[in-house]
Amino acid sequence: MPFSYEKVKQQLVEERAKLVEQLEQLEASKYESIGYSNHIADDATDALEQAVDLTLKRSAETSLEEVEQALSKLNNGTYGLCEACGTRIDRARLEALPHAQYCLDCQERREHTGKASH
Repeated sequence: MPFSYEKVKQQLVEERAKLVEQLEQLEASKYESIGYSNHIADDATDALEQAVDLTLKRSAETSLEEVEQALSKLNNGTYGLCEACGTRIDRARLEALPHAQYCLDCQERREHTGKASH
């Protein structure tokens, strides 16, 4: 079956919508009462939930940025090219991870050298 850019675009648009919704839900979570509970364990639980939500928010923001970048690449004709070496990213990799920025070799190198996040 040939690679479908339209299918990939649709997946990315759907992923963007999910991430935006997730971020909106995380933004709606407010923890203004930490430190005002009658029990220290309640405050600890609230603080932990806040830390988890913050981590989820940062992850969703990073993913949203990657999805937006992939959609931009689809629009300008550079989708599927490795950002490090410029070669074509394997079709199977793009099907599994439509917002992949690097070919498998470059991704492994980045992870091995500790430069997976930018």
